[in-house]
Amino acid sequence: MIGRASIGNPWIFREIIEYLKGKEITKVSKEEKLQTILQHIDLQVKYLGENTGIKEMRKYMTYYLKNLPNASEIRQRVNQIETKQELENCIKEYFLKI
Repeated sequence: MIGRASIGNPWIFREIIEYLKGKEITKVSKEEKLQTILQHIDLQVKYLGENTGIKEMRKYMTYYLKNLPNASEIRQRVNQIETKQELENCIKEYFLKI
C-alpha cells in the first residue's frame, strides 16, 4: 500500500518517519513539489530518452497533480505534450498560478 501511495507522493516516507517519531508532519511546499517533478522529468528523459520518457511522465503527472486546483485541465494539457521543454514550461507555468 505504501509503495502505491508513493507514486506522485514520494514524501510519504518522510511523513511516516515523522509520524513514527511523534513529530509534526511537514507539509510539502509548492516549490518542493515543483522541484521534485522537474527532477523526475529530467531523470525519465535521461533514462528512457525524450520520446518515451515524456510519454511515461504523463502517467506520473496524474499522480503529482492529484488534489491540486484545476488538475483536470492541466492533465489534459500534459497529455498533449511531446517534448521535455514543453512539459517543464507547462508545469512551471501551472505552479506559478496556483
